[in-house]
Amino acid sequence: MLFNSTQFLIFFVIVLILGNLLKNRWQRVVLLISSYIFYMGWQPATIKCDAYREVGFDFWIDKLFCEYGINLYIGILLVSTVVDYFAARWMARTDEPQSRRKIFLITSLITNLGILTYFKYTNFFLGLINDVFLHGDFQFNNIDIILPVGISFYTFQSMSYTIDVYNRRIEPRESFLDFSMYVAFFPQLVAGPIVRAETFFRDLDNRLVVLKENIEEAVSLILIGFTRKIVFADNLGKVVDHTFANYATMNPLEIWTGVLAFGWQIYFDFAGYTDIAIGVARLFGFKFDANFNFPMSVRNIGEHWSKWHISFSTWIRDYIFIPLGGSKGSAFLTYRNLYITWLFAGLWHGAAYHYVAWGIWQAVMLTAFREYSRTKFALWINEKGGIVYDLWARIFTMFCLAFGFAMFRAETMEKAIEIMKSMVFMGSGNNSINDYQNYHFGIVLVICFIASYVFSKRKVEWVRGHKKAWVFPLFIIVNVLLILIFGVTESQNFLYFAF
Repeated sequence: MLFNSTQFLIFFVIVLILGNLLKNRWQRVVLLISSYIFYMGWQPATIKCDAYREVGFDFWIDKLFCEYGINLYIGILLVSTVVDYFAARWMARTDEPQSRRKIFLITSLITNLGILTYFKYTNFFLGLINDVFLHGDFQFNNIDIILPVGISFYTFQSMSYTIDVYNRRIEPRESFLDFSMYVAFFPQLVAGPIVRAETFFRDLDNRLVVLKENIEEAVSLILIGFTRKIVFADNLGKVVDHTFANYATMNPLEIWTGVLAFGWQIYFDFAGYTDIAIGVARLFGFKFDANFNFPMSVRNIGEHWSKWHISFSTWIRDYIFIPLGGSKGSAFLTYRNLYITWLFAGLWHGAAYHYVAWGIWQAVMLTAFREYSRTKFALWINEKGGIVYDLWARIFTMFCLAFGFAMFRAETMEKAIEIMKSMVFMGSGNNSINDYQNYHFGIVLVICFIASYVFSKRKVEWVRGHKKAWVFPLFIIVNVLLILIFGVTESQNFLYFAF
């Protein structure tokens, strides 16, 4: 079920009314059932209701979905929920020896990672075996596997709970209903943000009062989210799709425009989704932390990752980088931990070589920045460089990020390499810059860059709390007009649904 659809609007209104009329246990029951209904609204691309598949289990998947609205992929979500609930409860017993507590944790991790690996990485590993070990006539064929929407998000969220219980950071939840709500709560179920258990249960136990200013804040976030998605992301998607489909005939400036447009597209798309998710959750009394903080006009890669997909970057920091030893050891061990962490981050985003390369590229940039920031020159120019250095640093950071955007968006590593070669005038195609056709999109990207810097200092709180009463209504009107005039009317998937 897409946020940007009429179906969701009707669903949301009904759930919002029921969720605020009912209290205590019944309210939680309704929110849990609604979350499952929301998840089952997802229709895998293979399900065609005008012609059922006839291969065993596939037939029943199609039939139950098309005739009764039952999506059997919800069973995967339920398995993770049940296993992690009982694993956490058993780990918390005071009389359990450490060895048995570790067995329960391993059971949870194997279950979650096993499910994730099967659905997301089976074909990747088969392809890896083909490429590395099998060079004759025999090759493994890809298996027809549908990636369940949101599996990476709810798996990570549920795993963080069991790891925190094992490390005694939090107490396990006694109520199965409460824990099921934590895993499946619909606003952030399929594309984040990844919410920590202590944050969710804090608000579940002490539901925040939804006052007038909270409604204004929530409505603002939801409206901004839709503006980012259907005005900016979906329109930028047009030049992105055209560029990555026709890069072989384009000149470097046109390719740069398309690559940078993708960076802004995925930012607006993903930040838009999480804005809507956080705003919707706030109307139910939950206050989730921001997942993006204007990460596209920053001075360095470290600052970028402190402001981009914050719930994910802090997750890999807390559950991978720090357990590996973090930066407490030698330089070699620190960088080993950094590269392992970002290799994992690349694979989390997708089972393909170009995602692995993207993850390694982030580690390379972070390594270079870490070493550069220790030099006397860096200390001196940060102090003396002024606005000229500040602007140059932001442009250079975007320049470096662009190569990561090319890797991330390309369907294959071979395609990513060809695009990056063209970006530095080494491509085999058109290297002339005299017939630049995407100038209007280039202007839009410059405006986005400047606006991102300006609005990072003038956030929603500034608009909503402005002493002049007309500022907030004007903000609402402008966003509504942007959506009505420039919004892409066809409902399009959010990009992170693919992860």
